[in-house]
Amino acid sequence: MNRHCAAAVLILFACVPGCAVDDAPPSGDDSARPVGRLVIVGGGLDDTNEDVYQAILVGRQGDGPLCVLPTASGSPASSMESAVETLATYAGSDAVRGIPVSTEDPALAEDSSTVADLASCSGFYFTGGSQSRIVDVFLPGRDTTAAYRALWGRWQEGAVVAGSSAGAAMMSRVMIAGGSSADAVAHGVAASDDVDGVHVRGGMGFFPHAMLDQHFLARGRIGRLVVAALATDSLPLGLGIDENTALVVDGESALVVGASGVVVVDGRDVQRTGPARGSGLRVSLAGAGDLVDLETFQVQRGGAKQPLPATVAAVARPEDPFARWAFLHLMVDLAASADGQAELSVDGAVLAVEEAEGFRGGPAGRGCCAHTLTGWGRLRCRGRTTFTPPRLDGRATIPAAPLNEDLVLGRRNGGV
Repeated sequence: MNRHCAAAVLILFACVPGCAVDDAPPSGDDSARPVGRLVIVGGGLDDTNEDVYQAILVGRQGDGPLCVLPTASGSPASSMESAVETLATYAGSDAVRGIPVSTEDPALAEDSSTVADLASCSGFYFTGGSQSRIVDVFLPGRDTTAAYRALWGRWQEGAVVAGSSAGAAMMSRVMIAGGSSADAVAHGVAASDDVDGVHVRGGMGFFPHAMLDQHFLARGRIGRLVVAALATDSLPLGLGIDENTALVVDGESALVVGASGVVVVDGRDVQRTGPARGSGLRVSLAGAGDLVDLETFQVQRGGAKQPLPATVAAVARPEDPFARWAFLHLMVDLAASADGQAELSVDGAVLAVEEAEGFRGGPAGRGCCAHTLTGWGRLRCRGRTTFTPPRLDGRATIPAAPLNEDLVLGRRNGGV
């Protein structure tokens, strides 16, 4: 029995009632359409990942340098120096420069010489660290700075905006600022900076289509993205980008490039079944070479990918469904197993994963986690109302703390 590449699944997840966040585009223009390319890297970018670096260089516009912004870093000088050195190996030493806008001197965001430097850049690369640092410097109190306006203006003129880890998370309009999957499932969306849960706040607004998350499969972040998507009525969509992998966005389509994959979470058709439950959330896993349609959020399989034969007798049940690579391993095991379902017991709850018609899977490129999974599956969860690390992909009901509909989402300065 063969199952082919690329996966979509349904989830009944710990749904929380709608919350509000200041998610309007900071530019104030809700109709603004992206012009420049976005290269959204899930962190852990290897210096030898030429496909991703070339995607950044191809997106440059004009004759100016590619500019590195270390704003997210707690050590901005060294972070900037390292990124400039790496990018220069691909672009040339004269084609890359750093602009030291950071929390160490946030006044630079209003400095005329800094603004002039930004206006001359052919593209931008944001380093990792804390995504909240980027927002706090460029959009303090959600007010635009001169630096933000220069950055936004160059992007609208066609300059590429790229970033890794925190530099990826900051791009979305509604931004995940921190928190683990276990905390998200147990506590929902955090109501303030100093409580557990997934922390959500307004981002930089370059990517209006969905929330973004990074280090996704490597750090088991499916739980926090799903909770955040279900808690945000205005944007119930998410994209989780794994390490050493990028989502290259041109207009209304996004290409997966690199060593691993991107998880697509679609909660537009979710049906809430209780104060902390819901059904109908779709989850897909796109591999390298696949295309994500940003209007339909369907995954289009790319390239000639070979079917993955059914060779596994039974699906492995992990002790911690949010452990490193656990989500990926579950889906690959399902695709390679004659079994169509798996049940997981987690702290008194039962999570049932079921394949549905059309579920397919297969290897999709280089690396241990380069797979594509398509089709439909269902995940259900039964059990008590406190629930720690579940395993996701398919259809599920996962209890979480209910939130007041009028609550403004909290955030934490930590990041990633």
